[in-house]
Amino acid sequence: MHLPGFPVAGPGSDTLAGSLAVAGVQLRACNDRDLAFLRTLYRQTRDDELAITGWPEETRAAFADQQFGMQHMHFVRHFPDAYFFLLQRDGRDIGRYYLDVSGAAWHVVDIALLADVRGQGIGTALLQATRAIAPAVTLSVAVNNPAAMRLYTRLGFVDEGEAGGMHRRMRAS
Repeated sequence: MHLPGFPVAGPGSDTLAGSLAVAGVQLRACNDRDLAFLRTLYRQTRDDELAITGWPEETRAAFADQQFGMQHMHFVRHFPDAYFFLLQRDGRDIGRYYLDVSGAAWHVVDIALLADVRGQGIGTALLQATRAIAPAVTLSVAVNNPAAMRLYTRLGFVDEGEAGGMHRRMRAS
């Protein structure tokens, strides 16, 4: 499957990345060379869910690859003005942070971290830094992710109802 490239980073990309740099984590605009890492990251975020399917590894890998491609196409097509940031710490790629600042409320399109850096406060720090400079922040969270819902609630996000499918829309002002 041929994937579309990332939109060209806007002129404010480096400034925004600097404003959001937290906890020793740097942000930089994603480029097409990052797709291999982002594919691996996506697979890692789905490993627990795929493990219970009973599918052979080849089937899980093919499914995750297909789902990553569809998600990537959706994000770049539906959020063409978003900032697609790669997260790095000590020169190592550790995650992604996709943020659309084109509306009255900034929308966190996606935030994902490698398993070995989760639970270290990186996501919390990114969201707090975003809230500090945004007029308001929205995001969608999967209803089957109660840990994320608790985190967002603790950070001041309020459930605004169904966001379509299996997601809830949350907002912090």
